[in-house]
Amino acid sequence: METDLSIRDDSDIDECSQSPPACGPHSVCRNLPGSYKCSCLPGFSSPTGDDWIPAKGGRFACVDINECLQSGVCPEHSQCTNSLGSYSCSCHVGFTSTNSICEDVDECANPRACPEHASCRNSVGSYSCVCKSGFESSTGKMGIQGPGETCRDIDECSQSPPACGPHSVCRNLPGSYKCSCLPGFSSPTGDDWIPAKGGRFACVDINECLQSGVCPEHSQCTNSLGSYSCSCHVGFTSTNSICEDVDECANPRACPEHASCRNSVGSYSCVCKSGFESSTGKMGIQGPGETCRDIDECSQSPPACGPHSVCRNLPGSYKCSCLPGFSSPTGDDWIPAKGGRFACVDINECLQSGVCPEHSQCTNSLGSYSCSCHVGFTSTNSICEDVDECANPRACPEHASCRNSVGSYSCVCKSGFESSTGKMGIQGPGETCRDIDECSQSPPACGPHSVCRNLPGSYKCSCLPGFSSPTGDDWIPAKGGRFACVDINECLQSGVCPEHSQCTNSLGSYSCSCHVGFTSTNSICEDVDECANPRACPEHASCRNSVGSYSCVCKSGFESSTGKMGIQGPGETCRDVDECSSNSTLCGPSSVCTNLPGKYSCSCLPGFFSPGVWSPEKPEAFKCTGVPFKCKEDVMPNNEWVQLCQDGAAVKPKYVSFCAVMNATFSVLDDACKKTTAVSLKNTAERFASVIEKTFTRSSFTKEEISTLATVLLKSVESTTLASFLKPSANVSQTIQTEYLDIESKVINKGCTEEDETFNLKAKGDKMKIWCSTIKESESTGISGVAFVSFEHMESVLDERFFQDPQTPWANSKRKLKMNSRIVSGIITGEKKEGFSKPVIYTLENIQPKQNFESPICVSWNTDGKGGRWTPSGCVTLEASETHTVCSCNQMVNLAVIMASGELTMEFALFVISHVGTIFSLVCLAVAIITFLLCRTIRNHNTYIHLHLCVCLFLANLLFLTGADKTHHQIGCAIIAGFLHYLFLACFFWMLVEAVMLFLMVRNLKVVNYFSSHNIKMLHLCAFGYGLPGLVVFVAANIHPQGYGMYNRCWLNTEKGFIWSFLGPVCTIIVVNSILLTWTLGILRQKLSSLNDEVSTLKDTRLLTFKAFAQIFILGCSWVLGIFQIGPIAGIMAYLFTVINSLQGAFIFLIHCLLNRQVREAYSRCITGKTKPGSQTSGISLSSVPSASKTG
Repeated sequence: METDLSIRDDSDIDECSQSPPACGPHSVCRNLPGSYKCSCLPGFSSPTGDDWIPAKGGRFACVDINECLQSGVCPEHSQCTNSLGSYSCSCHVGFTSTNSICEDVDECANPRACPEHASCRNSVGSYSCVCKSGFESSTGKMGIQGPGETCRDIDECSQSPPACGPHSVCRNLPGSYKCSCLPGFSSPTGDDWIPAKGGRFACVDINECLQSGVCPEHSQCTNSLGSYSCSCHVGFTSTNSICEDVDECANPRACPEHASCRNSVGSYSCVCKSGFESSTGKMGIQGPGETCRDIDECSQSPPACGPHSVCRNLPGSYKCSCLPGFSSPTGDDWIPAKGGRFACVDINECLQSGVCPEHSQCTNSLGSYSCSCHVGFTSTNSICEDVDECANPRACPEHASCRNSVGSYSCVCKSGFESSTGKMGIQGPGETCRDIDECSQSPPACGPHSVCRNLPGSYKCSCLPGFSSPTGDDWIPAKGGRFACVDINECLQSGVCPEHSQCTNSLGSYSCSCHVGFTSTNSICEDVDECANPRACPEHASCRNSVGSYSCVCKSGFESSTGKMGIQGPGETCRDVDECSSNSTLCGPSSVCTNLPGKYSCSCLPGFFSPGVWSPEKPEAFKCTGVPFKCKEDVMPNNEWVQLCQDGAAVKPKYVSFCAVMNATFSVLDDACKKTTAVSLKNTAERFASVIEKTFTRSSFTKEEISTLATVLLKSVESTTLASFLKPSANVSQTIQTEYLDIESKVINKGCTEEDETFNLKAKGDKMKIWCSTIKESESTGISGVAFVSFEHMESVLDERFFQDPQTPWANSKRKLKMNSRIVSGIITGEKKEGFSKPVIYTLENIQPKQNFESPICVSWNTDGKGGRWTPSGCVTLEASETHTVCSCNQMVNLAVIMASGELTMEFALFVISHVGTIFSLVCLAVAIITFLLCRTIRNHNTYIHLHLCVCLFLANLLFLTGADKTHHQIGCAIIAGFLHYLFLACFFWMLVEAVMLFLMVRNLKVVNYFSSHNIKMLHLCAFGYGLPGLVVFVAANIHPQGYGMYNRCWLNTEKGFIWSFLGPVCTIIVVNSILLTWTLGILRQKLSSLNDEVSTLKDTRLLTFKAFAQIFILGCSWVLGIFQIGPIAGIMAYLFTVINSLQGAFIFLIHCLLNRQVREAYSRCITGKTKPGSQTSGISLSSVPSASKTG
């Protein structure tokens, strides 16, 4: 034998040019000798990091970085929108972008932003227009926007109560109004008052009687609301609006001797002459019995002139004058001879204008008055002048500015300072302005990653090392702009890291790491001389160092085991003869042959394993067989949902979350299938727990999607658990506990020591018992093992909706069902999974205590090509307590317990009523259809309408009876729902046709055969009765095709309002029918007697009215009840709707066949075999009008 000592030169494989790309989408691939390097494009990242090579292990996949999840990516007042590999920022409405900052748009800078008579108020991100005082918005809103709004004048004069108050005249002005008092009234503010003048306008009654000279002398003034009246005193008479005295002295006998008669106001008196007084002390005497003597009037008590006066006695009289500050209506120097009443009253000088100067208050006192200046004013030369408090430098505290106002002042803290009491305006020495420490506020004034330094009245911002701001450091608010510290990416700068190193940016810093093959020395990456290690190369090879790498070259007489010129790593060897290339079947099928120095070794391909370890001494013990579990390609290979996520094409947005969960599940399974080392059961359990959390605790998937995901998950958990048994030394019997699933597994290293030996496994609160003989029956090759898994929260989504009992499918939705246990899974090595001689016993913990009327059903998850469902096949219930249910299964299953209520539900009762009534209606409709086709005596347009109505209703009821529950096929169920939609709508449209024709027939009874005379074609009626329902269904199916078919019945989906594509036309037709038939009843009695003498004598009004009402009942009432299935009467309405609607065909047969005399006669002739007599009496009904009739 001749040894070939030459070294084979094989060209390097460029993995980067392969299809599909080795690194996947959104990546950059760089070919290397014997390998390749993967990095992600900007905007994408991989869990393995960039510069990934296959030798590092793991799975390189570039996923989009959602920059919008990072803080501070976009400026304030903006919205971040992530896109594939990038992102964008857009300012909110009311903001505009300026220097990468969203600044508020001052809409008020536009003079046309607000309408006339409105003021503009800008706010952050918006603005509002407020109508000025005296105006209001045309829409009545407080704040308005846009050119469509206007400010109109408020007519205050038309408001209630009146703006000017009672007894006034109001005149509206633009934006204001003017008030004046009616005659007889006055206001303290005067007339022609407007709100701008200030004060309060109020009209009060003028007491004219208080004014001097209002009434003539010797009269009495009486005040009234808005007016007054005068009446003469006793002893006076009115002449030409003057009260003239009655002269009693014209009678010479009026006074006694020595007295002169003096006429007085309203009376008279006999007065003693000057110096005399009455002997009785009276002032005036009457009659001869009195004498006169002199009187000193001023010494009398009370004083003759009254208080606050000066009295002066005169011979036979006296004189009165008032003290200063008092006045009398009669004036001073009054003597009784002048007439009137002398009385001194205080003069209120404060009522006079200009008594006191402006900004002062007048105070009246008895006989005098005083003036005092208002607070904030001081008296100077009898004038009240404003006090300028700001002239006093101590009026305001430090760091405050003083603002003087008329009669007052205020102190306002300067920017950067605040009042010690928190007020905006302050007064008095007790207030101080203290510096605002902006740096201690929350959020920080300078933002994150910054250093804030407080200054008196301001603050200074600088960025921490590794951050920068567009405004620069030492920024203060006076400089303008927006200070924000962002991370400096030092890696973008050249020369940051030394040669042969990689720069990694971090928040506020960066780091440098040397490339593989280099080491850091004094901040320099120096080449590692791998050849200094004597073990760097295998035996019979020499080492050659290169920059950043090295290679091993086989010595003369040896060749690389891979055929390469240069080799690396301890896994490579130099051999003298390559036995593997000379004999391709040396290790057997599904194996890999590896050459060694002077020998070779065999190993299995991924997805295969050998029960025996390779040994050159016993090569026959090595045989590669398939792994005893399913990999990704074997899990539901023909399922359309699985293929949807595996095609490689772009996934539709609505399936992104579904495919993400699907691929996450398959990722765990792929790792187990491809792994040549031991599979960590703990790691896989934790990864599956994460998938369960995303899928079954926050589920928003459809029923079909959940079914597929559950099947994939259950099979993947089974496969990865079986994969862990392939390396028993690494995975001994163990218990794994997570929040969402528990796993207990046992490795069976020895055979059964006893015949009845059992193994008990427990996960969460559930248990599984399996006989050792059962494990033997499983035909396990190599390592034997068994595992038990319990899933948490899956039962809440994978619930009773998925239950299907093939034995009694009609009862699936007619019993109260609920999932009452966790979902568990029994797993065993070996190919035999069912048909065991001894059953596997499962004890499942009840979620809710079992009630007496409930019976448990042990169900297993049965997988088909479209997903899966719960079925009771293969398992029976052994025992059921309040807390646990024991199930016996002759197979390894995914198991759960469903509680079925023993009581019949209302839904079941409605099911029975509906089916019995529908079957009865189908029989009646079939008889009616045959009658309408064969009975010639009733053939007319109405009969043909009834025929089409019965055919549509017959087909609809037949399809409902046979296909409404065929939900297992989604497309077929949608087609059934579409046909039901069409047929029931067609029934209603034929009902509408019948109502219209009935109305026209009754309205035109003067034309005996209305239909024949108007030549109405049946083809037109068919186009209406069948065409319009088809149009409605066509439009509805194109707008929302997913609306047909539900998970529990083949009917219209009620969740998103699609049911109104049926209820809308139905309600419209019911309303139209009700109007037409009510109108028909109204004109029926009026025109019936005028049709002809023969019909009038028949007096068929009762029959006509009865059939008309029955027609209304058939056309409308039975369907109207379905709309009212809400609230507390829903149950009653459901029974009424079901009974009446299911018997609609029977009602039609009753009204149009059994109650029709001509039909009854035809039935009688058919039964007795008699022929039709030669003559008959004419009749009329709502179903048939005779084609001819005799008139008198």
